[in-house]
Amino acid sequence: MTKQITFIILTFLLFSCKGKNGNEYQSVDINSQLLEVTNYQERNDFQNANNLLESLIEKNPNNAELFFRLAHSRTFYNQNLFEIMNLLEKCLKIDSSHYKALYLKSQGLMFMGDFKGALEIENRLLENFPDLYILKADIVSTLLFNGDFEKAIEFSESILPESPCINETERLVRVQIYANYFLDKIENVKAGKDKLQQLGFETDYLQKLIDNKELKFENFAVGKNVGNKPCSLNELNIMFPKKN
Repeated sequence: MTKQITFIILTFLLFSCKGKNGNEYQSVDINSQLLEVTNYQERNDFQNANNLLESLIEKNPNNAELFFRLAHSRTFYNQNLFEIMNLLEKCLKIDSSHYKALYLKSQGLMFMGDFKGALEIENRLLENFPDLYILKADIVSTLLFNGDFEKAIEFSESILPESPCINETERLVRVQIYANYFLDKIENVKAGKDKLQQLGFETDYLQKLIDNKELKFENFAVGKNVGNKPCSLNELNIMFPKKN
């Protein structure tokens, strides 16, 4: 009887270890194939990268990272915003705290004109990454596009000392200029224009804006005005490192 029990226990341990090692091998295999995906992308061969990701998803339908990687890759090739958002939703259904996917989703919501939804995600991300300047700058822009002009001015002013470069300073000042413009505070618009001139930026377009006063907010918060350049995978990994 004792020998039978010992045999059962050993058999159980054998198969348990085998299953565990099998999962490890599977993880290693996925990681190696993701390196191949990255190699395709670095050669701008996004079609083969996407094809490989799709085949990986078929075999691993519960892997959140694969859905994110395909969504991200689609921002560079074969772009379809609704398909990208669908992939991100599948990723977040598996892992609701996949921060890179959340950030990508916030950018998609901006393109779709859902600025309130984008703000909710951006604020959630900021709670987890309170020192990330790019998130704060994104929130400033989203507040502007959402029509929260006073908040956009106040928040942009508060993070100006954190601006890492002159182009980011210009971005914040420009948000203030447009927010003041839509608040009909033309003197503040002129003051912002002077700031940009002092920084060395061209401001003829702002003078036209001041002179004709024809720009309407409903025409401003649409299209290319709201879009950011897609972040590379390396940029996203730096922005949102894995937390231990």
